[in-house]
Amino acid sequence: YTLVLDLDETLVHFTDDPNDANKGVLHFRPGLFEFLDKVSNYYELVVFTAATKEYADPILEAIEQNKIIFEYKLYREHTTIVGDDFVKDISKLGRDLSRVIIVDNMPQCFRLQKENGVFIRPFWGKDNEDCALVDLIPILISIAKEGWDVRKGLSCYKDDIINKVTSNFYRRNFWNIQWNLYYLFQVCFCVFFLCIL
Repeated sequence: YTLVLDLDETLVHFTDDPNDANKGVLHFRPGLFEFLDKVSNYYELVVFTAATKEYADPILEAIEQNKIIFEYKLYREHTTIVGDDFVKDISKLGRDLSRVIIVDNMPQCFRLQKENGVFIRPFWGKDNEDCALVDLIPILISIAKEGWDVRKGLSCYKDDIINKVTSNFYRRNFWNIQWNLYYLFQVCFCVFFLCIL
């Protein structure tokens, strides 16, 4: 099996130093190294980023720490531009697509092979309780152990993926919208009440 992983906001988040363009802070997503260690026993790991090689390589070196974790590294030059998006066509890997999964925080990046994709909520570097990668481990291992066509496996685990890997992104935004509407209603009610007095 082959597991294709996005880099920014999926595995890491890099924050620029506003005072020095050559410096910044690299945040590893919680559970990153446990994730890589465990899934690498079942998957060939490939990183596929829409970033440039010059930007991505130092980050990948920090992840690999003088070890070879990623068998292949694909960059912006390997993407297909569709509209404004850098699309990652995993068929270019030359692998059997029934055995390839791509994990990305931007679903449009795997629009050409949606059934092979896992949408993981974006990681912005500050959520130390994020467990999306850790929650994904048993799902990926189960698919590989069962020998499934990954498209069938991901479909079977669709609810788990939505609830554990994607959902906090949606839930957080949903509740933010709900609270904003609630406060807007309160303000409108107060204004209306004052106007009729």
